[in-house]
Amino acid sequence: MRYLLIFAFVIGKAQHSKGVMIDSFQTFDSYSDIKYNQSLRPQFHFSSIKNWNNDPNGMVYYKGEYHLFFQHNPKATHWGNMTWGHAVSKDMVHWEQLPHAIMPYDNGTIFSGTAAVDYPNSLGKNTEENKAIVAYFTHAQNDNKDLFYQAGAFSVDRGRTFKLIDGGRPKIPNQGFSRGERDPKIFWHVPSQKWILVLWIKKADRKKKNDLGKVRFFSSTNLNNWEKLSDFDRKWVYECMDMVELAVDGDLNNKKWLIYDASFDYEIGSFDGNTLTTDKKSFLGDLGNAYYAAQTFNNSPDDRTVIIGWLRTTDNNIYIDNKMPFNQQMSFPASLKLKTTAEGVRLFRWPIKEIENLYERSFVFEKIKSKALNEDLKSEQFEEIDLYAKFVRKQNLTFQIKIRGLKINFEKGKFYFNEKELPTLNKKEVNIRVLLDRTTIEVFVDDGFSVLSSYAVPASDEKSIFIKSDKTFLFDKFEVNKLQSIWP
Repeated sequence: MRYLLIFAFVIGKAQHSKGVMIDSFQTFDSYSDIKYNQSLRPQFHFSSIKNWNNDPNGMVYYKGEYHLFFQHNPKATHWGNMTWGHAVSKDMVHWEQLPHAIMPYDNGTIFSGTAAVDYPNSLGKNTEENKAIVAYFTHAQNDNKDLFYQAGAFSVDRGRTFKLIDGGRPKIPNQGFSRGERDPKIFWHVPSQKWILVLWIKKADRKKKNDLGKVRFFSSTNLNNWEKLSDFDRKWVYECMDMVELAVDGDLNNKKWLIYDASFDYEIGSFDGNTLTTDKKSFLGDLGNAYYAAQTFNNSPDDRTVIIGWLRTTDNNIYIDNKMPFNQQMSFPASLKLKTTAEGVRLFRWPIKEIENLYERSFVFEKIKSKALNEDLKSEQFEEIDLYAKFVRKQNLTFQIKIRGLKINFEKGKFYFNEKELPTLNKKEVNIRVLLDRTTIEVFVDDGFSVLSSYAVPASDEKSIFIKSDKTFLFDKFEVNKLQSIWP
């Protein structure tokens, strides 16, 4: 949970006993008259029907549904009143928003966390009809002198309603490193046959050379009582930790663990059920200014690991100033893979194949020169776009792809967007993919080796695609797909 102090919490006045979620936060009925046709409404990225949303939470798959819970203010379009909003999807593309799932209780609100399906029935709450979906989250105290702690809840009706575990009391008390310890990640570790919880508890003091941030690992056999395992101390770690095991180059006999934080700094290593070991080399998984607090789905039904992040805007008031009923959006879902490069094993990210279900019209060109491409595209009007281009690297090749007024440059073997650099792999062929929605752009280079996510509003009166270059050159492939809206 991104811990902001710019807005005060607003707590409902409903009378309640300890450990009971406050009904006044269940505002979903008021969302029924809101449509998805506003001028700044993302058309193929998830956004709440109404009000503020930020970090994705509790992402899990169960019985044909992908669940996306998310940080949500059910009462306003600014940050505050943190509650878990809820949406479900059968394809991770088309979403149906449901009533808010986990609401504030006692003197605190619900910050970020994760969820998992309790197949072993460790919590003992499974029914004949459904396995329990168990969520762990940070209970963020409203009083500045009170410490945050980690609590849990469970659902036995496919995530529609939740009950607090042990009345919402601390299942992992504050560890004493900072007031705001937060954002537990839980997953089932098969080799050790136990549940693992990953928790950020300390931020490094950047002014102190040797001061490190701290992540703590816990384990449990019953999803109720947790035992400390070990610590992972790094300069870069800060909130919303996620950790997942991935095959290297698709080899299921060679797997590594990926750990990353909210800003998508990451390391790759080995985890034995107790300790995470890496070579301490960290990398940045997104080079833009928007991607934050990403999370992967637990219990995916196939071999993919799919990630969604919060695409935060550079101007938090852009939607408010334009009188939008919502504020903020999520990234488009992408698959994660580890691949071997000349520099070692690196993380690659690529939009999920289900985006093809949104293709309304496609323009596919092969072995086409840039001049002819411009001629073929000049009469077309584009709005939401999935663009892909592939070409052979040339030593001094320089060109610009202008997409609805937004410029992506290629110079000396690297792509640039708003002066942000996206390196390419040192291979003969180079490729780039661009997803453009109403307020965001996501750029993927060389099959996702470099990725940049940024807040960007295309010119409303500019709906063309144009290639600018000093000389004509050849694209091996150039494809533009017009995208349909995901909304009814």
